[in-house]
Order: sequence, then C-alpha cells, then structure tokens
Amino acid sequence: MLSSNSRRLPLIAVAVVSFLASGCGSFSARNLPNFDEMFGVKAGVRDEEQHRQSYQKSRDPEDLRWLLANRISSGMSVSEVGRIVGQEGRRLYDDTWIKKGGGYYQSGDEAWKWEQDRNGQSLILVFREGRLVNFNPGDYAEKLDPFEF
Repeated sequence: MLSSNSRRLPLIAVAVVSFLASGCGSFSARNLPNFDEMFGVKAGVRDEEQHRQSYQKSRDPEDLRWLLANRISSGMSVSEVGRIVGQEGRRLYDDTWIKKGGGYYQSGDEAWKWEQDRNGQSLILVFREGRLVNFNPGDYAEKLDPFEF
C-alpha cells in the first residue's frame, strides 16, 4: 500500500512539468508549497539537526532540553535516542538505585547514560525490552510563565 506522501509525488511532478510546459510565468521555489510539508517531513527537522550539532560542540543543556522535549518519546530504542542526542549511550549496570527511586520501573529494566553536559549533568533514561519507558517530553518543555507548575 502506498502512503499518502508517495501518492502525492507523481502529482506534484506532473503539476511542475505542466506549469513549465505551459510557459506560465517564471518558475521559482515561491510557487511551490513548503518542501517539508510536501513530503510529510516533521516540522523542525532542521531545528533538530541544529540543536544536535550545537549540543555536540558546546554541551549546552538547553540544546539537550530542546531535543528531549521535541524529538524523544517513550517507545524509542536506545539507538534512536542516541541518534537524536548525537552520541551513543552506555549501559549502567549498577542501576538499582534508579529502579528503587519511586518510578514505575521493573527489575528487568535497563538504565542507559549519555555524556555530561557542560554543567556536569548526565542524561539517564530507562528502557524496557529495548524501548524507552516512563518518559514525558513535557517535563523538558519550556515554560513560558515562571509560576506555571
């Protein structure tokens, strides 16, 4: 079965060729819909790459916070999270303190750690059967009102 995005591609190509063949004015990118929208790319993909590269260079916790709030979600694999952060995580084998810390973790869950940001804080996430669990991107979203809870 073709996705709706793959069905749109031939129509777009036909429209562009028809437009050019009819001699209707000049051709410019302004005449076309946004590339990301045309091909169903999630808004902010360029932002993701910018924040990932910036985090790798400066280790700014704000870049990591943006990635956590906007690109990481429960159900992702360890490798997917690593790709988004821009580095591989490493398994923490002494993770009983996390599992007993009041979260909804099970004894078979695995904690993974990513390198420290420039403030010395490490990212530690917990995975069950290879998938991220108990993760809420809203915990990392910017709060506009300082009194918002």
